[in-house]
Amino acid sequence: MKIGFKKFVMMVLAVAVTLITGISMGTVCATAATSISGTSSVSGMPDDFARGVDISALTALEKSGVEFHYLDGSQGDMFDILNGAGVNYVRIRIWNNPYDSSAPYKTYGAGNCDLYNAKILGKRATDAGMKVFIDFHYSDFWADPEKQFAPKEWADYSLAYKKDAVYNFTYNSLKELLDYGVNIGMVQIGNETNGSMCGVGGLYDGVWDLSSGVAVLMQQGCYAVDDINALYGKSLLKVLHFTDLVERGEWYAACVDKLGVDYDVFSTSYYPMWHGTASDLTTKLTNIAKTYNKKVMVAETGYPYTYEKLYSENVTFYSTTDGGSTWDNMTLFDKNGNAMKSLYVFNDICGKASVTSSGIFNGSSLDGTYYIKSAFSGLYLDVANGSSANNANIQQHSYLGSDRQKFKLTKNEDGYYFIYTGASGYSKVLDIAGKESTDGANVVQYSYNDGKNQMFEIVPVSPGKYAIKTRISDSASCLDVYEWSQESGGNIVQWNYWGGDCQLWGLEAAS
Repeated sequence: MKIGFKKFVMMVLAVAVTLITGISMGTVCATAATSISGTSSVSGMPDDFARGVDISALTALEKSGVEFHYLDGSQGDMFDILNGAGVNYVRIRIWNNPYDSSAPYKTYGAGNCDLYNAKILGKRATDAGMKVFIDFHYSDFWADPEKQFAPKEWADYSLAYKKDAVYNFTYNSLKELLDYGVNIGMVQIGNETNGSMCGVGGLYDGVWDLSSGVAVLMQQGCYAVDDINALYGKSLLKVLHFTDLVERGEWYAACVDKLGVDYDVFSTSYYPMWHGTASDLTTKLTNIAKTYNKKVMVAETGYPYTYEKLYSENVTFYSTTDGGSTWDNMTLFDKNGNAMKSLYVFNDICGKASVTSSGIFNGSSLDGTYYIKSAFSGLYLDVANGSSANNANIQQHSYLGSDRQKFKLTKNEDGYYFIYTGASGYSKVLDIAGKESTDGANVVQYSYNDGKNQMFEIVPVSPGKYAIKTRISDSASCLDVYEWSQESGGNIVQWNYWGGDCQLWGLEAAS
């Protein structure tokens, strides 16, 4: 089924809200492996370096029918896919009460990120061997530099009452999560709190240095974590989260130090189209780590994998400096839930091998002769008119059982298949006409010449179903029944892979 993600989902689910600690202890990653993402391993990378994604909206996605797939196209549980890619932390945001205050108490959406959601996702992450990073917004919806609304129940509270409210909400939520079996490693006290938090500070009184109540509220959250640590004998890290690191990060670090906030990790949002270069990021975080003896971390990041506007042309939340890419373009899964190579950066930087399949396939060679049946139309791959000539068209047709519908798969040493045609006496192969890598390129029969446009990756998607991906497109595209045809004679073309039945094929053994 073709799936359309909402923009809010993609921002928080697969942007890979990367968590990067600057101070880490433990053994060094080992076991060199070939990079999938194209990123080289980092020398001396410790095993406990926090490598994570924000999965706060996952429950809502799964309930809406979204499925996720490994790199090879096989379906899998999100936590298994992430764990196999090297993710060792997940961030889960908590909003106080993201529901209407009167019946029927409709949700505000964006993942319905209440405490219950955090418990369910946190336990799943724990069971998958990951640690959990809890992100308190102290709001009923997203908090960021432009909005830091207090929860509706706290709207009329004085600062003194908000202090108690922040402490109690933090303490009670963490206790409930831990009692449920969630393995918490870090706790974020506020989200992108650039001088404001919970209806207090610069957005409300013009005081941006945290001195009009923001630091006091942060400290209450830290006190709650301290008391939880004492109660459970744990060492959960206390995280503060700012943005605009290059312009204001060191100033905010100085402010919280001056005001005596006792925290462990200085974290920042870093979006390269707005927040400077990687060199700027490194310099600022290094200065803060050394000056204040704090761990440092990138709590959010994102970059586009495509400049295509995937959804509405009227969206307003996007950056013009990176080509107009919207949030749903800044992901580690594509719009159809398929893992992209970039997801595997988490293992690649450690030089570790990744799990790229659900494991339900034995990986044996598919060498042999087959009828190839469309999972969508039920018709068979066919050489038009049974021709043996070069450039004979490849189409779909009702079952005939003749040589024109027989295809021999032969795997080369690089793992790609040549697909020889029975119509030519197995002297010719399937070929992407004109060596095109674009959507709509025609599929024909042509004399074997060992070209990339004649090589295919046969990817198992589910038992008995395969995607036939084209090497000429770097496996981004595949054989596709053009315009969802269900007619004999419907054309077969190359098209960007998204996993629909018109791109999936069954292999039936032929003599």
